[in-house]
This record gives sequence, C-alpha cells and structure tokens, in this order.
Amino acid sequence: MTLADAQRLALATAAAVREAAQRALADERRSGTAADWTVIESAHIRALQDARQAEREKLAADEKLGASRARFVGARTRAEALRRAREARRSELRVAERLSEHKMMDEVATMLYVRR
Repeated sequence: MTLADAQRLALATAAAVREAAQRALADERRSGTAADWTVIESAHIRALQDARQAEREKLAADEKLGASRARFVGARTRAEALRRAREARRSELRVAERLSEHKMMDEVATMLYVRR
C-alpha cells in the first residue's frame, strides 16, 4: 500500500469513527409502544457495535499508515545515501581528472624543458 493510499484510508476511517460515534450517542427514545422501544434499543445496540467496528478499522488503518511511512522513510533514506555516495564518487573523479591533467602538463613541461 502506498503512503498516499494509507493516508486516504486513515482519513476515511477517522471520519467513519466520528460518524459512528455520533450515531451511537444519539438518543432516539420517544414515547411509544414497547415494540417501538425494542426497535429503537436494537438500533442503538447496532450503532454501538458499528462504532466499535469503526474503531477497529481505524486502528488497522493507522497501523498500515505507520508501516507505509516507515517504508517511505527507509526508501528516502536509502535514496539520499545513494545520492551522497554518487556525489562523493563524482567529486573523487573530478579530483583524479585534475591530478591526471596536472601530471600530463608537468610531463609536457619537462619534455619541453629537456628539449631546449
């Protein structure tokens, strides 16, 4: 799962938890028959169950988000290390090229001096 997907999932589950909690907190009891109260109580129990399920889904999404972040940070760290190594190698090659050029110029200068 990509980091963006994990973030979207975490946000969606957080919103689902808020909605389920609001439904669970709602008090729908009114005056009515015992059958009405039974239906209302059953709906309230179902809302509480949905809220608990939404919490479990949110925890799972948060775990996935944490794992995705860890993978992202690891990949970014490896990429940064490779970039630094590449830059160090380029710098070494530039220094070696300059030294080679200086050596060649010294040899040319020595040949010209000896030729006189």
